[in-house]
Amino acid sequence: MDKRGMVEDLRAMGLTGYEAKCYVTLASMGPSDPRRVGREAKVPYPSAYEALKALAEKGWVDMVTSKPITYRARRPATVRSAVRAKLDETFEALEKVYSPEPAAEAELVYTLRGREKVLGKVYELLMGARKSVVLVAPTMGLEDAKLLQLLEAAMGRGVEVRVVGDEGATGILPPGAEVRTGNLVAMDLLVDEKAAMIALPDYSACGWIDSPTVAQHFGQFLELLWSTSSEA
Repeated sequence: MDKRGMVEDLRAMGLTGYEAKCYVTLASMGPSDPRRVGREAKVPYPSAYEALKALAEKGWVDMVTSKPITYRARRPATVRSAVRAKLDETFEALEKVYSPEPAAEAELVYTLRGREKVLGKVYELLMGARKSVVLVAPTMGLEDAKLLQLLEAAMGRGVEVRVVGDEGATGILPPGAEVRTGNLVAMDLLVDEKAAMIALPDYSACGWIDSPTVAQHFGQFLELLWSTSSEA
C-alpha cells in the first residue's frame, strides 16, 4: 500500500486529512519538527503544527523536545492497540443500548436547493426505480437530456413510466412512456410508491421523502391527477 492509500485509510478511521498526512510522514522520517514534517507532507506549516499537536493529544505521536518542538510518531502497533481498545470499549457500550426492535418509521421531509443538487436527487431516484415511475412536469422540467435517458433506461428494465406533461411534452419523451397532458405548475415524482418529490419546475428547490406510507398517500393524489388529465 502506498502512502496515499495509508492516508485515506487513516482518514476513514477519523483523522483529518492533515493529521493523516503528518502521521504517515512522521512515521517514515523519524523524529522531526512541524516545519520539516509540513514540507515533506506538503501541508502548510501552521496546519502541520496544529495537526501534530492534535495527534499528540490523541496519542498518535509524542513530543520529544519543546524548544524547539519536535515530535516522534508512536509505533503503529502501539497506536493500533490503543485504537482497538477504545473501539472495543465503545462497541461494548453500544451493545448495551442496542435495540433490535424497529423504530417507528421516520417521516421527515428533506429539502434541497440548487438545480444541480435537485437534479442529482432526481437522477438517483430514477436510477433506483424497479417497478414504477410517475412524473408530473411541464416542458421546461423535461428538457434535460440525462433525465430523458434515465426514463428510457428505466423502461428498458421493465419499469412502468407514466408522465403528465403540458402540450409541449409529448414530442420530448422517449417512446414507450404513457403520456397525458394537463395544466402544471410544479414537478412531482413518485418512484416505486416508496419515494416522492415535489420540486419547482426549474429544479431550483425541492422537498423529498423516502417513506412508503407518505409516498402512498402522495401516489393517491397523482392517480387523481392522472385520471383527470387528457390523453396525449
